[in-house]
Amino acid sequence: MKSKVFQESATAVSRRFGVSAKALRVYEAQGLLKPPRTISGWRIYRQAEIERIGVILALKQLGLPLKRIATLLRGDGDLATVLLLQERALQDAKADVEEALALVRAARKHLAKNGSLSPDDLGTLVRSTAMTEFKWTPKMEELAQKHYTPEQLTDLRARPFTAEDQARVGAAWVAIFADVAALGASADPASEQALAIGRRARVLIDEFTQGDPALFKAASAMNAEALKDPSTAASMPATQAHWTFLGKVFVELRDHENGMV
Repeated sequence: MKSKVFQESATAVSRRFGVSAKALRVYEAQGLLKPPRTISGWRIYRQAEIERIGVILALKQLGLPLKRIATLLRGDGDLATVLLLQERALQDAKADVEEALALVRAARKHLAKNGSLSPDDLGTLVRSTAMTEFKWTPKMEELAQKHYTPEQLTDLRARPFTAEDQARVGAAWVAIFADVAALGASADPASEQALAIGRRARVLIDEFTQGDPALFKAASAMNAEALKDPSTAASMPATQAHWTFLGKVFVELRDHENGMV
């Protein structure tokens, strides 16, 4: 007696996996599936196609796009590498969502307290939230590996820098950038207000670099590249204009200390 070959219709497969018949056709169009057809032209799904759909849906659950899934199923890609890249992408997305939630909460708090929220207020909230809710993303790690030496990174990570220290330093930088913004675009970097802001910023920089010029150079280079990259600039607590102004203030401070002013 001839054994019966297991097969299901598109409707049955849709019910089995909870996907639409249209989705199955999309998988077929992308080259992920190639179900055989009956003489009448109806698609049929046998055990091999059923198992392949399970793999496709599992990879989709991981967030992989169909084109990348197709590459993997053809055997042209390395699953470990693909999963690592996907993990980094999801971490970036998670950081973006957390930052957005923090900004929404800060805006609601501001509205409840003041009754209004101007564009300038919102801009300040964006920058302060970026600092207080700053997340170390894979992209930032990539920049750190590029600009710091392995010895510098080892030293930095060995420091006893607690969550309380992070909150303290973050709040101090938020206040500095807010005060820079309050001076206005035409502010004089030699003014007493600007010099006072610069002294506060220099204390924080010295705390981080501990007087090491090489560490200051590495931090400056990483910060500059992060500000140029749109994928990281949006999450930075300050703009290039803030740092350009602070740079002018530091020159004025040095001139004052050297008796040149």
